[in-house]
Amino acid sequence: VDTNSRLCMASSVAGHKRAFGADTVPGCYEDLDVADLIVLTGSNAAWNHPILFQRMLANKRERGAKLVSIDVRETATTQSSDLALIITPGTDAWLFNGLLAHLAATSTVDMGFVSRHTNGFDAALESARTSAPDVRSVARATGLTIARLRHFYELFAATEQVVTCFSQGINQSSTGSDKVNAILNCHLATGRIGKPGAGPFSLTGQPNAMGG
Repeated sequence: VDTNSRLCMASSVAGHKRAFGADTVPGCYEDLDVADLIVLTGSNAAWNHPILFQRMLANKRERGAKLVSIDVRETATTQSSDLALIITPGTDAWLFNGLLAHLAATSTVDMGFVSRHTNGFDAALESARTSAPDVRSVARATGLTIARLRHFYELFAATEQVVTCFSQGINQSSTGSDKVNAILNCHLATGRIGKPGAGPFSLTGQPNAMGG
């Protein structure tokens, strides 16, 4: 018996295969309990994953975790976040390519992890810098103010335990796989993957597909 995951998650599958050689999510639900920063992008988790979102809010309430929500419109999720970034549709890759460039510029890249566990970093960084050379250009593309964009970039750079949850707002796109890889690259560059409370986390469109 198949599930809807095969089609609705196709972009995420392709992105994970590019990055890891297999369709695997390098994280678990428990990471959401110990993360200090949870980034939700293209995900209205408050509606589509209500139980999981309550788990995130419990972390925010009990441990002081910060929630950042990135979406093209205001949602119940953005309203519950510490920082809501309402971006121009289709500009997610610009946002995360700009983040990768910022991480490199601020010496936040874990070069030890990169050299031991990755390949192609220089090419990925060059590509990111070409599409998103500075904060001003990313702000112009995404429709965000420079101040809000810097706030997000600095928050991500300063927090070791970061989980980035992405859902159909990322996947259901003609460039969905590129958006997925832009997110994965930021975690690989900083070594924030495969550790408690740190890693990229793909969420399906609805909770039952996670079980499937």
